[in-house]
Amino acid sequence: MFRRVTLSVPKSVVTLALLLVSIAAVITPAHASPTTPGRTAPSSPDGRCSGMTSSPRIGASPGATLAAASNADLNAELDLARDAGLFSVRVDIDWSTIERNRGQFDWTNTDRVLAAVVAHGMCPLGVIAYTPQWARVPEAMGDSHSRPADPDVYAAFARTVVTRYRDHMNLWEIWNEPNIVGFWKPKPDVAAYSIMLRAAYQAIKQVQPASTVLSGGLAPATDNGTNMNPKSFLSAMYQLGANKYFDAFNVHPYTYPWLPNDPSTQEWSTAFALWPMRDTMVAGGDAGKQIWLTEFGAPTGTASNAVSEQVQADSIVIVMDAVLGNAWIGPSYVYSLRDAGTNLADPEQNFGLLRRDFTPKSAYGRIAAFTGAYS
Repeated sequence: MFRRVTLSVPKSVVTLALLLVSIAAVITPAHASPTTPGRTAPSSPDGRCSGMTSSPRIGASPGATLAAASNADLNAELDLARDAGLFSVRVDIDWSTIERNRGQFDWTNTDRVLAAVVAHGMCPLGVIAYTPQWARVPEAMGDSHSRPADPDVYAAFARTVVTRYRDHMNLWEIWNEPNIVGFWKPKPDVAAYSIMLRAAYQAIKQVQPASTVLSGGLAPATDNGTNMNPKSFLSAMYQLGANKYFDAFNVHPYTYPWLPNDPSTQEWSTAFALWPMRDTMVAGGDAGKQIWLTEFGAPTGTASNAVSEQVQADSIVIVMDAVLGNAWIGPSYVYSLRDAGTNLADPEQNFGLLRRDFTPKSAYGRIAAFTGAYS
C-alpha cells in the first residue's frame, strides 16, 4: 500500500454567458483593475476553499488548455469535473498574457475561466506564474518561464490579482515547478525563489489574510547541477527560513510509467519522498502544515513512457488512498481533466481523465466513486 500506513457532449453555453454578464454587473470598481472597471470573475468561495482539513479532497489541474478552450468546451469539461465530485480546479493566472505591457492589464480570458469554475460550484486555485518579457531576467529574456528580475514586481502583480479576485477565491499557488529549469530559467535558485515567495506571501496576506498560500508545486527531479530534487529544494527552503511564507508545502508526485507504490522506485520516487519531506517539515516546526499535491497522474497512449488506461486509473487510486490515509496530505489535483490533443504518441496530450472527445477513461469513474464515498 502507498500509506505509512506503508509507502504506500458539450452543452449549451447560455448559462455560462448569462453568468458572465451577471458577474460583470456586481463587482465594485474598487476591486477591479483600473484598466477594466466593473469586470470580475465569480461569486464568493465557500468554506471548502480555504484552510487545512483532514477531509480528503480531490481537484483537477487542467493546465493551460483550459484557457484555450471555447466556451462550449470549457462548459462541457467543467460539467464533467463537477459530476465527478471534484471540489476544485487549478487555473493558471498567467502574468505574461495578462500584463504584456507594464501597467496594462487584460483580464478577459482569466475572468471567463474563473467565472465558469465557480458557476459549476467548484473552488478555483490560482497559480500566479510566468513572466512578461519586460519583467524577465536578462539571461532568459526569450521565455515566459524566466524567473522575474525583481521579486517585488512579481509581488505587486500578485497583490493586484488577489485584490481583483479576493471576494471570489482564496487559494493561491506561488509559481509552478521552480525546482526545474523548464519553469525557472536560467536555472533553479532556491534563494531567489524564496525571496520571491516571501514578497508574494506578504503581499497576498495584506489583501486577504485568511487566504491559503501554497509554495509552487515541485516537480520530480534529481540533483544534477541544473534541476533540484524536491527534497533538496525543501530542505534548502527551511534553512533559509522560507517555510514561514507558505501555509502548505506543495509537490507533484509523478512516477509514471511506474505505479506510485512500486517498491523498486523508492530510491528516486517523488511519491515515496513525501514521507521524508514530511519529516523535514515536522523537524522545522511545521507539523501543522499539510503537503498539497497540485498535480499527479499518468499519461495514456502509445509513447514509451505512457501507461494503459487501467494503470492510469490504478496510479490515481493509489495516490487518493494515500490522501485518505494521511491527514497531513492535503487536497490533491489530478493532471489533467481532458486530453490536450489526439496524438497518442505524445504523452503531453494524453494525461486526461477524459479523451479529447469528452468520453471518460477508466480513471474518471474511479475518481467519481472515491469522491462519492469520502467527500
